[in-house]
Amino acid sequence: MKVLVISDNHSERNILTEVYDTVKPDAAIHLGDSEFPYDDPEMEKFLRVTGNTDRDSNYPETGLHEETGMFYTHGHLFGIKSDRNTLAEKAAETGAKYALYGHSHVAKIEKIQGVYAINPGSITSSRNEYPESYLVIDTDTKIASYYNRKHKLMDEFNLGS
Repeated sequence: MKVLVISDNHSERNILTEVYDTVKPDAAIHLGDSEFPYDDPEMEKFLRVTGNTDRDSNYPETGLHEETGMFYTHGHLFGIKSDRNTLAEKAAETGAKYALYGHSHVAKIEKIQGVYAINPGSITSSRNEYPESYLVIDTDTKIASYYNRKHKLMDEFNLGS
């Protein structure tokens, strides 16, 4: 299954639709800080959670995509800027193999207590060496692929070990 993971577009219009239409995923997850209403047409194809700048109370704080073993949240409620241990523990409690989060705008993959803690970076405003990015996780091959806004592959990681 091909899963699109994107976060932190901070009110930028059309980028979510553009990425979705380019990737054509089997599932799509938005990790918060869209700043759009929950029922905004740009969000309709995404599983979604609230971020610290989202104001619509219809967004849940966390989600679990059981078919892929992906727990997802924005991250601000789990203290992800200091460490991802609490996040990994929560994901493990749900039986998830992956803990997806946003908030820091830092693209990163770490294995913590047997769980992959994964941040796709920000599609609008990167805060690390990667430019603005999104992630595609292929659960069949266990490959996570980072792409920039122009849809060029930047890096790949094997999530199989």
